[in-house]
Amino acid sequence: MRIFAAIWFMLLWLGAMGQGYEIKLKLTDAEPQKVRLAYYYEDKQYLVTDSAPTEKGVYVFRGNTLLPAGIYSVIMNGSGQYVDLLIDKDNQNFLMKCSANDPQKTMKITGSDVNAIFFDYQRRMTHLVQQQRDLDTAKKYEKDSSKLEQIELKLSKIDSQYEQAWRNEVASYPNTMLADVLNGLNATNFPGDSMFHYINFAQPGLLRTPFFYKCVRAHIARHIENNPYEIMRQTDRIIAMSKKNMDVYHYVTAYLLNFYRTFYKLGMNEVFVHIADSYFLSDTVKNLPDETRKMIEQQRNIYSSSIVGYDAHNFSARRVGTDDTINIFDYAGNKPILLMFWANGCGHCDSAENAIKFYYDRLLQNGYQIYTLCNDDFSYEGIKANSERKNFPWIDLCDTKNMSRFREYYYVVSTPIMYLIDDKRRITAKLIGEDRITNALQQLSQ
Repeated sequence: MRIFAAIWFMLLWLGAMGQGYEIKLKLTDAEPQKVRLAYYYEDKQYLVTDSAPTEKGVYVFRGNTLLPAGIYSVIMNGSGQYVDLLIDKDNQNFLMKCSANDPQKTMKITGSDVNAIFFDYQRRMTHLVQQQRDLDTAKKYEKDSSKLEQIELKLSKIDSQYEQAWRNEVASYPNTMLADVLNGLNATNFPGDSMFHYINFAQPGLLRTPFFYKCVRAHIARHIENNPYEIMRQTDRIIAMSKKNMDVYHYVTAYLLNFYRTFYKLGMNEVFVHIADSYFLSDTVKNLPDETRKMIEQQRNIYSSSIVGYDAHNFSARRVGTDDTINIFDYAGNKPILLMFWANGCGHCDSAENAIKFYYDRLLQNGYQIYTLCNDDFSYEGIKANSERKNFPWIDLCDTKNMSRFREYYYVVSTPIMYLIDDKRRITAKLIGEDRITNALQQLSQ
């Protein structure tokens, strides 16, 4: 189901019509070899042309339609070298001439001022980075404090030179693909979501770069420890920024939807449901294929069944000890349900179970039907032995083969976790951890 994040991938190529492109490469010192053209997408590269044909010793990449904007690579298989290019609608017809063994140092470009500037910038940055690496190595082995101080001063100077070079180029070529790329390459150096001040969401060409994906990942990483509602708020913020271009918007929404579908942590199911409801199933994302919409809706309905205020999921499971199978809703009748998931060897689960035992009689008097279900993949005999050792007075259930899909419907990604389900079969509370469970049981038993 990685399809969620790739829903719009092919759409990104639509509309790239026009007079076509012609990119030539002349190698000054190489035997005939395979030369490829590829573009960046997320953390991978994808081929446009597997091997360019040669015309009088010049490799030629040619097409009848314009290439979508982005960062592309020309890869020389013989030498193992590659060069990165900036492609936008105005830079698709030019000649590169270089040594196959050191293309960056020897590169000369005619027909594309933007790429000539980009290569010059890369050369300067490569020199600074090498100086920085040498100083970092020297710092690692230097013992003299005064010399260490000098190294630190030199490193600080290099940092300033690097930032000044980047900002000068952006100021010299505002509102260009070059400025957008240089800003994006440096965006993740800034804390929090201030990095997005350096991302031009109106530029769909950034989707075909290695850094746009990293910025979205960095946004997720910087908020992932927040509570689900704060994550939803921050998610809405980045999606709102992305609406400046529909291709970017489609990518961001699809990527976030897929991430929160597959990142298993308590509360992430709620984020997934929020994104699905707000942007996909509400038809804010246009032209969604029916099959994809159905897949999203099915997953949304599974994840929503473990959210407070939504309908709980009914299922049947084997009762430990008596070996019969019961349906949790039918067996409970009109009683509200207390359903807790536990695991063997989980000390927090043991504490929560002891709390249920302590309040058990009063919970029964207050009309609760109590179930527990072991989350382990043990054999039935193993779970039965554990259950008998724990001496549960309530109904303990098991489903070693997850036939009921309880882990999905109740989002059991850690234990202990307890759900309270009312007589209308709506979830009224989701309690995680022994302390919250114990406090809730105390209130329920009053």
